[in-house]
Amino acid sequence: MDPHKGSFKINDTLSTSFRHWVARNHVDGVEGIGHIPAEGPFIVVSNHLSFFDHYLLETVLYGARGQHVYFPAKAANFNHPVKRLVRLSVGCIPLDSDKPDRNALAAMTEVLDGGDVLCMYPEGTRWTGGGLAPFNDGPFYFAVRTGIPVVPVMIHGADRILPKGEVVPHRATARLVFGARLTSAPGGRARSAQIADLRGRARARMEQLGERARRTYGRPDEESARLIRRRADEIAVAACVRGHGLDRTERRRIAVLHSLARASAALRPQPALDAPAPAPAAATG
Repeated sequence: MDPHKGSFKINDTLSTSFRHWVARNHVDGVEGIGHIPAEGPFIVVSNHLSFFDHYLLETVLYGARGQHVYFPAKAANFNHPVKRLVRLSVGCIPLDSDKPDRNALAAMTEVLDGGDVLCMYPEGTRWTGGGLAPFNDGPFYFAVRTGIPVVPVMIHGADRILPKGEVVPHRATARLVFGARLTSAPGGRARSAQIADLRGRARARMEQLGERARRTYGRPDEESARLIRRRADEIAVAACVRGHGLDRTERRRIAVLHSLARASAALRPQPALDAPAPAPAAATG
């Protein structure tokens, strides 16, 4: 995949600083990090509350994987030059959901063929009306066609960080709960039936994850923090086995994971929505 379409392509130092800022200031907790595959391609399916969802997911997935994350996004949001720059900076791929073009589909296929992560919002748009909006077939079509697993996640609280129509984040946090990966079950059925089955199972799983995210939001979670630290330890152990020590990406991943672990273990009072949080100037450049 073209590296210039990757996430946060400012420079590595600012990228890492921004991820730490996200983890320290806007992550309430991360559950289920063990469900994120350590290698190989997969498709994340998430609810969509806010544009800040991109930053939350990229931060967590970078710590867990150390690879680029790509987000198909509405092509109409790329018309304004500033909006286009911001969206390309977080790995967004322009997609017209009503009439997807070959270039967008080829780009998403290239992401998966390259072993990277494709993050898709099956609701198709930001939805804060409670529960989940109806799902489209996009991510499940790709999963059935390629045999690549789907990893469900629910985010709770991101709409408090960056409500729709605003550009300055508020002092609020979000909780992310990942679920076990799902795969299509062919069983001799038509592709449309496989897609419908996977879509239904993913929705049911996400509803369960959403309930857990709401129930545990704001509570310290030492068990999740322990599992996040264990993922960091696994990176260090693998480097020792290689005998070459930690490379720069591994050191940065470990640092981000420790920031996420501290956030998960902390008790955080939720401040008022009218208190904007200062962000690094180059965070979305």
